[in-house]
Amino acid sequence: MEKIWLFDLDNTLHHADYGVFDLINQKMTQYLMEHLHLDQHAASDLRLQYWHQYGATLAGLEKHHPHIDIQDFLRASHPQEEIQALLVAEIRLPESLSAIDGRKFVFSNGPSFYVQYILEHLSLLPLFDGFFGCDAFDNLYKPNPIAYQTVCQKIGVLPQQCTMVDDSIANLKTAKQLGMQTILMSTHHPQEDFIDGVCDSIHALKMI
Repeated sequence: MEKIWLFDLDNTLHHADYGVFDLINQKMTQYLMEHLHLDQHAASDLRLQYWHQYGATLAGLEKHHPHIDIQDFLRASHPQEEIQALLVAEIRLPESLSAIDGRKFVFSNGPSFYVQYILEHLSLLPLFDGFFGCDAFDNLYKPNPIAYQTVCQKIGVLPQQCTMVDDSIANLKTAKQLGMQTILMSTHHPQEDFIDGVCDSIHALKMI
């Protein structure tokens, strides 16, 4: 059976905590301040509330603020040049990915345009057979199982053929419930029976 790899993007293929997430959160808060007429504290609280409640701030905006132009919000909160200046990834990442056998896809909660320009900037785009942002599965988000099932249908495989690599324990829990193998990208080793392996780098992953 052909091996299928589903890679998360942020904090899996690059270190989003090194500044990218802070920038996106800042831009989202600024957008909410301007378009919902909130002060900075209220806008930041609302961003976090929607993220915790729905898995993404965008999902909360779609549900509760239909007048918001979602594409405008996404573009404003994911400024390409500013993000590229903050990108940090492990050394020889393309070589490490190339050494992993099987078809490889990116499965991210970010918008597809964001996924694409990060992969392009890190010289990773040719190494993947495809990529899926949240707009590829009707703006659903991990860990919603429908998002995983939609990605599998688009690839034309069963969940049981897939290995999910992600830094989120919640995302991996759903992946395992659907029958996927699971790899946590982390320096910690939580004792969870739905995690099949733990790696702290893509270089280490190729040795599993």
